[in-house]
Amino acid sequence: MKFIKFFIDEKEKEFYWTWQDIYFMPYGWLEEKQLEKLPKPFLLEEIRPDCLIGFESEQKDEETNFIELPEKFEELKIDSDLRKDLKRIENKNSDTTIVLNEKNALNKSKKWFLELWKENKKDFRRRLFLWKKHAFTLSAYSGKKLLGVHIAMKEKDTVYYLGCWWNRKYKNKCIPTFLLKKDIENAIQNKMKYYDLGIGNESYKKNWNPIERPTKYYAVMTKKMAEELEIKKFIEIFEQK
Repeated sequence: MKFIKFFIDEKEKEFYWTWQDIYFMPYGWLEEKQLEKLPKPFLLEEIRPDCLIGFESEQKDEETNFIELPEKFEELKIDSDLRKDLKRIENKNSDTTIVLNEKNALNKSKKWFLELWKENKKDFRRRLFLWKKHAFTLSAYSGKKLLGVHIAMKEKDTVYYLGCWWNRKYKNKCIPTFLLKKDIENAIQNKMKYYDLGIGNESYKKNWNPIERPTKYYAVMTKKMAEELEIKKFIEIFEQK
């Protein structure tokens, strides 16, 4: 596990250390044996709920959204409006073809992500490196035209949704939802136990009636920094004079 500095105030050079990949991978994780060697001050958020290390977050937008998968897609307990939408979206994409793990799928679709999020070059290179190494993709095509790329990764009995990079010229086809449905169907067919939509309170996640559990965070810092970051529970260290 490698760490980077996260600057709170560039002018004052105030910062804390955190895991360099926390914003690119599904969750953080810490082991007891790592704690003494952590750089300080330190803050790791979005730690998995089942981790023994950390304090539970009280923020609703930091709760999990994972679906417990049944034996059949039709048995999912999802929002009734979503169920209707899925049928409509399926009809709109009757001519859409899907390619699993297409070569260079991320490179072909990255412009749509960058147009929206404006991620800096260093972070984006790291994201691409990790996702090319760990993720799988579903590419949606209308003829030879790429509509979007769904990105997820598998670990043990769970599929983790990472995102969808898609062409917003084709909003009417609802490509992110179409590909998400297909991937959940695939996960059920492959006997996966959970489909994790990641943390957040976005409506498209809540419509799947996910299981919500608070994630955790681990903070080692001064009282002054904790107050600035509005962190209630933390392990206090003292400023060196």
